[in-house]
Amino acid sequence: MKDTEKKPKRLHSDIVRDSINTFGTNAIGSLLSIISAFFVLGVLDPDVKGQYNQVQLVGNGLFTLFGFSINAAMIYFVSRFKIKNTKKAITTLTTAMSILIMAAGAAAVLFMKQIFFPGSTAFYCWAAVVYGLFSFLLNVCLAILRGENKFKMFNTINLLQKVLLTAFMFSMLLWPSAMLLVTSMIGIQVLMIVLAMYGIKRWNGKEPEPAPDDDFPVRTGAMLRYSLKSHVSNVMTYINSYLGSYIVNAVYSLSTFGIYNAAVTMMQQVWLLPDAVSQVIMSRIAAMHEKDDKVRLTLMSCKVVTYITIVCAVLLVLVAQVFVPIVFPKYVEAIAPLRYLIIGSIFICYAKVLANSIAAYGKPELNILPTIIGIIVNLSLSFVLIPLMGVNGIALATSASLTAQGFTSMVIFCLFTHTPFYRLLIPNGEEIRSVKQLFRK
Repeated sequence: MKDTEKKPKRLHSDIVRDSINTFGTNAIGSLLSIISAFFVLGVLDPDVKGQYNQVQLVGNGLFTLFGFSINAAMIYFVSRFKIKNTKKAITTLTTAMSILIMAAGAAAVLFMKQIFFPGSTAFYCWAAVVYGLFSFLLNVCLAILRGENKFKMFNTINLLQKVLLTAFMFSMLLWPSAMLLVTSMIGIQVLMIVLAMYGIKRWNGKEPEPAPDDDFPVRTGAMLRYSLKSHVSNVMTYINSYLGSYIVNAVYSLSTFGIYNAAVTMMQQVWLLPDAVSQVIMSRIAAMHEKDDKVRLTLMSCKVVTYITIVCAVLLVLVAQVFVPIVFPKYVEAIAPLRYLIIGSIFICYAKVLANSIAAYGKPELNILPTIIGIIVNLSLSFVLIPLMGVNGIALATSASLTAQGFTSMVIFCLFTHTPFYRLLIPNGEEIRSVKQLFRK
């Protein structure tokens, strides 16, 4: 009896530890970005920043669209069936997706340059393709680490990547060049991939074994089917989140895009905790067998994350309104779209946590409907608001779509798990006691 009582407590402790460590890593990375911005954005022209952001935007789009969300499948299957039963399927799918990303990127450069790379030279076009490929490979490695619950190595890589990129950002004080930033960013990716592969092969002690019912080789087709189900919702989530950025990139100047991207970047800082928690709980929930335990962990995670995010969002807007005009006068126009974006950034927190929870149940296809609704709201409002409000209209449309996506995710989770809606909003006595115990520790 003692062993069965200790196991949930140990699991709960591990989740809290990994969530806090992951959040801390994300927070430190965000702080490094702010520090580098304090010194660099003051001398970096918006068009240079826009060029750098364009490479990131298109590169991330390539691996998001053509990576088929294989990393989500890897987290699920590695956490359940372990690496020994998934190695062959992972290798096959990673190779196939890498070739597809390169082919799609080449097609974008050769035949759609004016759409995706307006005003850019050939170097930045091909750099975006290479960045997309290495982003995909790095995410594959990080997904395996998450599936193995190696969050110490996972966080180390994420933090080191931020530290190195920040160091190169300071070189902008001497040589404000988008080419230097892009080249260093890709070089850092290669280094992180090598480090991640080392972490995957290394174990402290005996390699964990899967449960007896899950101890068999995973077929490539099974992993691909899961990834395709996840891919639809992941692509739509990406489109919904970054549709505004693509519109600004296509319609407005690189300078305006750099300013709008600054607002988006500030807004995304409130996602540090939701991202950390959702990253940690997916592999844990996938390995659980009791439905009540899965629901309990998801509900508590959602409420804690949302309450903290609301406070952080309000503080972010207040701080930005005070300090951006003083410290970053070139980016003062980013404050207005930030005010619109921040509301949606709160409600999408529910979708971030709930989507990972639902995917961990083995039902990633249930995440498709919220993203469809989000995109419909985004496109509809964009057509109406852009002529009236310009860039601010794009921000408002994005915020409304994120809110719609978050609310729909809540409804679907409640229907799927037969959970009353209010339990996603109001904590019960057990949850309050659990949080109090965490703070006492």
